[in-house]
Amino acid sequence: MQDFDKYIEQDFIQKIIQLSNRCMSDKIPNWSLEILPHHVSEVQGLPQWVEEIYVTMIPGSKISEVVEASAQLVDEGRTPIPHIAARGMESREQFSEMLESLKQKGVNRLLLIGGGEEEQQGPFTEVMDLMETGELQRIGFEEIGIAGHPEGNPSDPDAENSLLKKTRWATKQGISTRIVTQWCFESQTLNRWINNLHEQGVTNPIHIGIPGPATLKTLLRYAQVCGVKASSEVLKKQGFNLGKLLFVNKPDRLVQEIRGHQQLHLFPFGGLTKSSEWLQQQRNLASAA
Repeated sequence: MQDFDKYIEQDFIQKIIQLSNRCMSDKIPNWSLEILPHHVSEVQGLPQWVEEIYVTMIPGSKISEVVEASAQLVDEGRTPIPHIAARGMESREQFSEMLESLKQKGVNRLLLIGGGEEEQQGPFTEVMDLMETGELQRIGFEEIGIAGHPEGNPSDPDAENSLLKKTRWATKQGISTRIVTQWCFESQTLNRWINNLHEQGVTNPIHIGIPGPATLKTLLRYAQVCGVKASSEVLKKQGFNLGKLLFVNKPDRLVQEIRGHQQLHLFPFGGLTKSSEWLQQQRNLASAA
């Protein structure tokens, strides 16, 4: 009887520990981060708990660089999520070969994007064109990411309906799909956008893009390149004081104010070292809260 009581007590304590750990993990946000292929060697300096690393495919980049960077991340114990840009694909065969190469290297997740190409390089105009080839189903991946644009998409005036079309198509195909957003400065804009998706029945995980710590000058440059509707608003808030453009913006408040998302995704505009330090600070604050 004494042994039985001891067993019950140990089991109770174990369950309390498990519950405590679960609450702690719910309180501490998960983070992913994205890199250019040639920055893959710097990933070793990131906290090990940043598991998911997105590998960008920008206009002019080589597919082989994206594949090799992804393979290196697999070898280092990270989870690579390479971008595949629809308008950057020269042919269906090239798309298929890229998918097969990534799969052979141990990649199980992808992010499909339209891409920044001014002129498409092949037959694909948008992400749906890639999805409808049947290659994703044939080769098989654990999860597919699609891009969300809380402030709209300069390349797609009907961005919200395009997103809904892709999520519904993926659901019908039985393909697990997450939404990963473009970065945004404004928590109110993000929260409205998230709520609107939920009201329209979207249940896919939503990962919110966060601009990493960087000078306002750097962020404004990226905002213009990425089509983020924030440049003029930020300048207005700074009173058009050009001296303040060297001020390092930290997204702490933005992170605290957004709701309804499952994960946060960092754009390391200020460099991986600065981003790594900031992420660890966020982790420490969340753990101590």
